[in-house]
Amino acid sequence: MKKSDPKKVVFIDYLKPKNWFVLLLLIIARLIAFFPIKVIQSFGKITGILLYQIPSNRKNVAKKNIELCFPELSKDEQMKLVKDHFICLGMGFFEVFIARWKSEKSIAKVTSIEGLDILQKAVKKNHGVILLSAHFTMLEASAFIGRKSIAPGIPEMVGMYRLGDNSIINRFFRNARLKSVDSLITKFEIKSLIKALKAKKIVWYASDQNFIGKNSIDVNFFGQDAATTPAICRFVEMTDCAVLPYFPKRLENGDYILTVYPEMNNEDCKNPEKFLQHFYDCLESHVLENKEQYYWVHRRFKKQDSQIDPYVNQ
Repeated sequence: MKKSDPKKVVFIDYLKPKNWFVLLLLIIARLIAFFPIKVIQSFGKITGILLYQIPSNRKNVAKKNIELCFPELSKDEQMKLVKDHFICLGMGFFEVFIARWKSEKSIAKVTSIEGLDILQKAVKKNHGVILLSAHFTMLEASAFIGRKSIAPGIPEMVGMYRLGDNSIINRFFRNARLKSVDSLITKFEIKSLIKALKAKKIVWYASDQNFIGKNSIDVNFFGQDAATTPAICRFVEMTDCAVLPYFPKRLENGDYILTVYPEMNNEDCKNPEKFLQHFYDCLESHVLENKEQYYWVHRRFKKQDSQIDPYVNQ
């Protein structure tokens, strides 16, 4: 699969006045990347604390999500969780610098995998594999499983990414992720995804964001109805791939644990709601271990009807 950039950057793009600030940020990021990993994470913590102090719609969304999902917490506990979440967001942003510029050796020292044997067993079945993941604040660290120094002997891995409006920023994030995976596709390149699975590759796929449409399925996530795409079941039906829930965790000391959970039952795809609910039950259990690390700034429970949309005033 070709590693082409759909929005190619040429040298003159860096000279355009609209990109000067972006260029300055990238220069600063490159300098920060010379520091040890734990120091870079500390910069992220400080940034997260500063972001928490700034009123924003994202902060309001995180607050609303935490109120919905953890009503048993007091208001003070909920706000502490929001603050801890923003600290994690700051760390996640700086972890892109780690992914882009730190050496394989230094990343391998702080990263371990639980359930690697589960992934290896699925690979031996001679089918494609979907690592069905979710959006956590350390998204780039989640991609570390594609690095040969961390998970040796696994097939080529295909990652997903989203294009933004700025081609230089796109290139930066793309190059950072390509340090961990072999190739990238967008969520719109379904044919490429199916082709990768039929070629017995591993696809790292996050399927937890809000999906409102005529084919959406509501699953229970922390006691809330969460509109979800059933596309994963289509992929299983078309390729007979194995589906393994897969989530990251950042420890207090800054190390990463990447956890592969047991393979899901493909027969359950005959009932997509059952299949997806199993995944979300697994995700919920994982989130409960480190609540602050999930991506709470997304409008996960958005509704088409504004009268019941919890974010209508956000």
